[in-house]
Amino acid sequence: MLKQHALKMIAILSTVIAFTICTADSIPAQQKEGETAKPTAKKTEGTKAPAKRKVRLPNHYGKLNLTDDQREKIYKIQKDYKAQIDSLKKQLAEIDAKKDAECAEVLSASQKSILGEILAQIEKKKAAKKKN
Repeated sequence: MLKQHALKMIAILSTVIAFTICTADSIPAQQKEGETAKPTAKKTEGTKAPAKRKVRLPNHYGKLNLTDDQREKIYKIQKDYKAQIDSLKKQLAEIDAKKDAECAEVLSASQKSILGEILAQIEKKKAAKKKN
């Protein structure tokens, strides 16, 4: 019994050590070549941490080693198009809702009832999934 317990502890300890080595080994690999680790700034009471940017670079642009100037230009372009994109998304949602309403008009009363039950089940599953 004691021997089995000791073997389990050795297996767990070996796993933890291997995981630590793998994790520690990958940290330097994640830093870019020639880039040193940035020191972490300690927060003082009188200073505020810079607000996180809500805008993100387009997919895969982060891999392109962009300059700060390039990033700012991209952020400005995204900001300039945001209102137009939001407007089009709103129009698309309205058109989609109109299409759904017209499709529902084709259904009989019993079919509408069944569809309502199906949609309620889907919403229930989404809510349950969201809780987990």
